[in-house]
Amino acid sequence: MSNLSINLSSAKTVVTQPEESVTLEGEVVIRRIVDIPGEKQVIAVVGGIGRLKLDELSGDNYDTPAEWSNADVVTAVTNIINS
Repeated sequence: MSNLSINLSSAKTVVTQPEESVTLEGEVVIRRIVDIPGEKQVIAVVGGIGRLKLDELSGDNYDTPAEWSNADVVTAVTNIINS
């Protein structure tokens, strides 16, 4: 899989686990997408942040394994960063 990326128009500060504030600028790279059907979870591994559980694509929002698109993942990661 090639990396996906998000271009931020301005610096964003996000909180990671264990809790740590990280400021991201410019291009943010999604290095890996993990789909866990048994747990109905989609996780993105993002440069500078680490693992993000994508609630928009997990739990009650999870339909079928790999039914999400790269655009769905980029949107979910962007929404987390911007929240």
